[in-house]
Amino acid sequence: MAEIEKQINNKNSFFYRSNGYYLGFIKDGFLFDPNGIYLGWLEGKFVWDKRGFFRGVLTSIEDKNYILLEKFSILPTPRSPKTANNVAPLDPPPNIRPINLPVDIVDGFE
Repeated sequence: MAEIEKQINNKNSFFYRSNGYYLGFIKDGFLFDPNGIYLGWLEGKFVWDKRGFFRGVLTSIEDKNYILLEKFSILPTPRSPKTANNVAPLDPPPNIRPINLPVDIVDGFE
């Protein structure tokens, strides 16, 4: 099983922006912000926001998760929105060291 799939299958996984700021967590295939507010869902490694718009690919770099988007790529057709209840927030991890992205890659959630 690929490393990212192991992290996706982990019950609670944190994800970050490329600037190192904690962006939220994954619980049971759904994404939540640091306050437990529903952001979207995962289909494999692909991330969709709560309105059904593609936001990027869940990517693991140095054992940390990021949602990254190729800004010049053709985006998939939006999906039907999915709903989920907000959840209790997790104890937030500390922010981490920023990463450098290639010029054609951006954070999926700006």
